[in-house]
Amino acid sequence: MLKDLLKEGGLYTVANLVTKGVSLLLIPFYADYFTQAEYGIISMLGIAGAVSAAFFSFQIYQGVGRFISPKETSFVEKKRIGSTGFWFTVLSYLVFVALAYLFKNPIIDLLSEDERIPEKAYLYSILAIALSGAVNALNVQLKFLRKTKAFSLTTFLFAFINILLILYFAFVCGYRVESIYLATICSSPLLLLLQFYFLKEYIVLYLGKSELKKLLQFSIPLIPAALAYLVLNMTDRFFIKEMEQSLAQVGIYEMAFKFSSIVSLVLLSFQSALAPIIFEQHAEKSTKLELGRMLRLFIGIGTISALLLSFFSFETLYLFTNEQYYDARIVMPLFYLTVIITGLGMFSPGIHLKNKTKIFPIAVGISAVLNFALNFYLVPKLGILGAAIATLISTLFNNLVLFIISQRLYKLPFELNKTVLLLLVFTIFFLAGNYFLESFPSNYSIQLITKCSGILIYTFIVSRMNFINFGEIKALLKK
Repeated sequence: MLKDLLKEGGLYTVANLVTKGVSLLLIPFYADYFTQAEYGIISMLGIAGAVSAAFFSFQIYQGVGRFISPKETSFVEKKRIGSTGFWFTVLSYLVFVALAYLFKNPIIDLLSEDERIPEKAYLYSILAIALSGAVNALNVQLKFLRKTKAFSLTTFLFAFINILLILYFAFVCGYRVESIYLATICSSPLLLLLQFYFLKEYIVLYLGKSELKKLLQFSIPLIPAALAYLVLNMTDRFFIKEMEQSLAQVGIYEMAFKFSSIVSLVLLSFQSALAPIIFEQHAEKSTKLELGRMLRLFIGIGTISALLLSFFSFETLYLFTNEQYYDARIVMPLFYLTVIITGLGMFSPGIHLKNKTKIFPIAVGISAVLNFALNFYLVPKLGILGAAIATLISTLFNNLVLFIISQRLYKLPFELNKTVLLLLVFTIFFLAGNYFLESFPSNYSIQLITKCSGILIYTFIVSRMNFINFGEIKALLKK
């Protein structure tokens, strides 16, 4: 299983890193071309798009992925399930576009603050959301049918063409925020044609009643969970907007988030590879042992990565942005840590495997309420730092609850006491390097040497506690 994960997850990661590597080059463009308020507008439209996608997708793509993966599913069943899921998604997003247009004025009023969101940008954004939803529906099928190369190719092309078109609409045509959504509108039809080519045997003009019922029974309980996840992950922007009375502060916060999303993409790559493998092989005796082994490795590599990235937050902003975004350095370490904690979700497969999806809205709903309360209390006192702390705490609570429940349903072997000890050591290094060190007067060279030494010492500790076996990793990578 680990070999399959490294092979398929590695391919996803290479494609996504190349994609995000090119996107990373756009960050200086975003920082210079868009004002803080415009970047805040992009963030708020992104939130609106995520909420819309969470509801109007009906989360049916999760059901499609769940039911087309098992070995026992016949080719005819895969074709009917996949086609039903895709055409239902298309119809659902058509309804979304109509409703979003009908209620455009109150929605724009809700999302705006000190600067009103342009109507044209809003209209372009809803078209982009609908087209992206269709692209995502087919990409899910490529992923769960384990067409890894096709999935990676379409993901890369979608991002690369998008980037070229953003630059064209911005610099040649003179569009502002609208350039981002126009790029998606133009690139999506091309990607849909390519996806149809790769799935030509699986997507037909079919919308089956029994297949749709099966998919919705699995997916509908995930809608409130998806919406709660959005509250959990995006409440902070609304609190910053309302309590700071500024889209500029939202823009600074969003810039910090953008860097952490690159790490999130790497984790998503491995999650994309791991989920189909688990659904396919979960009944085998060795699967739990392999997953427990991967969990230990994830904790080791994840915590080292969190230190490495967070310790150099300011340097990252210095290289890729300008001084108006340097304040983002205070929240970037917390964002990196939140992303690593979110990655724990790939080791909680029991809820899906046992079809207990009704658990998600309860667990995530409680976490969302916790996040709301923490933002309400912390943002007025600490500003964007308070928002980041609220997101970190509620994300930790959510993933721990789901992991504990999943362990009861599908137990993975791991050493609890040793894991807790390592995480305590990591917390000391994380806080010392990111926050306590800043309070001591010293020159940059001393701080740099101290941080590098901290990373090396922690890596040694991780290795000595057997969370990482570098010889084993080297052998696997060679294979």
